[in-house]
Amino acid sequence: MPSVKKQKQKPKGKTRTYRQSQNGLREAILGLLAIRPMSGYDLSRSYRRALQQIWYAPLGQVYPTLRKMQRDGLLKVSVKIQHHRPNRKVYSLNAEGRHLLVLWLSQPAALPRMHHEFIHKLFLLGNIEAASRGEQLDGYIKRSTEWAADLRRAERMLEPSLNGPNAESAWYQLLSLRHLCRIVECEADSARQIAAEIAAQYGPAGFRGKPPAAAAGAENHAFAGQSLSPSVRSRPAEAAEPV
Repeated sequence: MPSVKKQKQKPKGKTRTYRQSQNGLREAILGLLAIRPMSGYDLSRSYRRALQQIWYAPLGQVYPTLRKMQRDGLLKVSVKIQHHRPNRKVYSLNAEGRHLLVLWLSQPAALPRMHHEFIHKLFLLGNIEAASRGEQLDGYIKRSTEWAADLRRAERMLEPSLNGPNAESAWYQLLSLRHLCRIVECEADSARQIAAEIAAQYGPAGFRGKPPAAAAGAENHAFAGQSLSPSVRSRPAEAAEPV
C-alpha cells in the first residue's frame, strides 16, 4: 500500500506586541504626520502648539527619531527645493507607518502618569508658613482659570473647521480640546474648594482639627501607607499584532 505523505501544516502566525517608545516621541510624530506631511521644523512647531501640555516628549530628539523611523521603514521622505535657502525634507507616513499608528491607537488608553506639581506641593503644604499657603493656592487658581479661558478661545476658533474639508479630523481634535478644557476647569474648581476648606480649618489659634493621637512609636506614613497607583485591573493589556 503506497504511503501517504502528510501535508505540512503552516505555522500559526505569531503575535508581535506593540511596545510604546520609551520617550513617547515616535507616537507624537506618527500622530502629527497623520494630519499632514511636515518638515522637522513643522513637527517641532506643531508639537509645541498642540501636544506639549498633554503628551510630554523630548523635543530635542525630533531629528534623530525621524532618522530612526525612516530606517525602520515607517516614513516617506521628499525633498522640497528652495532657492536662496537650504532644501527642506518633508516627511509623511507610508503604509507601514499608518499601520503602526492604527495599532497604537487600537490599544486601550493607559491612565495618566502624572507629574502634578500642585498635588505634590499640596501634599507637603503644612511645611510652609500659613500666608504662603494661601499664595500658592491663589496663584494656581489664577493660572488654571486663565489657561481654561485660553483653551475655550481656541475651541471657538476651531469650531468653524467643522464645516471644512477635514471636518471629521477637526471634530476629534475639538473633542480632545474640550476634554482638556474640562480637566483644567476642574483643576481650578477643585483648588477653590481646597482654599475654602483650608480657610475653614484654620482659626486665630491655628489648626482647628483634632487628629487622633498617634500610638507610641508609630511612624507617619504617606497616605497611611495606602497606594494611590492604579490597580493591576486598571492597567490596559498590551495590544498584539499578528505577523
